Amino acid sequence: MKQNPFSFYDFLGYMLPGAVLLYIVTFAFGINDIVTKLSLEETSNSTASQLLSFIPAVIGSYLLGHILAIGSSALIEAFTNYSNGYPSEFLFDVKPKAYLSSDKLFGNIGRMILWLLILPISVFKLVLKDTLKIKMFNQAKSLPKPLRQATFKKCRTILSDHINVDTSQMNPEQGIDGDYLRLLYHFIFENSERHSGKLQNYVALYGLTRNVSFVFIVLFWGAVYSYLFAKQLNIGLVHIFSFGTLAYIFYIGFVKFYRRYSLEAVMAASVFLKKDC
Repeated sequence: MKQNPFSFYDFLGYMLPGAVLLYIVTFAFGINDIVTKLSLEETSNSTASQLLSFIPAVIGSYLLGHILAIGSSALIEAFTNYSNGYPSEFLFDVKPKAYLSSDKLFGNIGRMILWLLILPISVFKLVLKDTLKIKMFNQAKSLPKPLRQATFKKCRTILSDHINVDTSQMNPEQGIDGDYLRLLYHFIFENSERHSGKLQNYVALYGLTRNVSFVFIVLFWGAVYSYLFAKQLNIGLVHIFSFGTLAYIFYIGFVKFYRRYSLEAVMAASVFLKKDC
């Protein structure tokens, strides 16, 4: 399947989060130097000059988006996997291990630091999902039991017959290992045009929501610092609460699309026919 050098994912996953961060830092925090540095001020009335003035902002947003993607992967995706398990596991009703269940002391210390770094997400999750158990905030949902059994059986057949993987140790109680899901994803991407487009869209959407969630984590801590030590910026508790809430909302969106991406790969493998090739 052909893909353009500058893809849909590049726009959604990198440029938009970077642009959102630059925009809010500029206008909510009142740091107008960014506008000058990126040449966003109109230098002339000509259309060409106005268009050219946005090129540094576009490049800056795109590069910043890559940095945000690294941070969101290291923090938000790691937290999701530690607290919920991988989607290829909880889809099959595999119960996640306790958050502080690392075999090493430094591993648990690292998880505690991670919990604090993304404080708005971890606190909202603890209260709304884990304590109050509000269903709308639980996007890490499993499939119905009959569907779990049918899809697992077909996925194991695909791995065994088409990819030559030893599946003798696989069982539904352990779900589908993350590396096996990656194999299923690439198999479907190469062999089924009908599903490869949807898989790409879900990758773009879960990348976007994960990165934007991290943007609001950065803004949350920036607002906390400004509220405590930079009173001249006029950042109040409303800003802190708003940024924290938005970080959690986009985190829920990330878990939702992360699950849908894994579910699409599993379901595509389950209905795979040779004529799809």
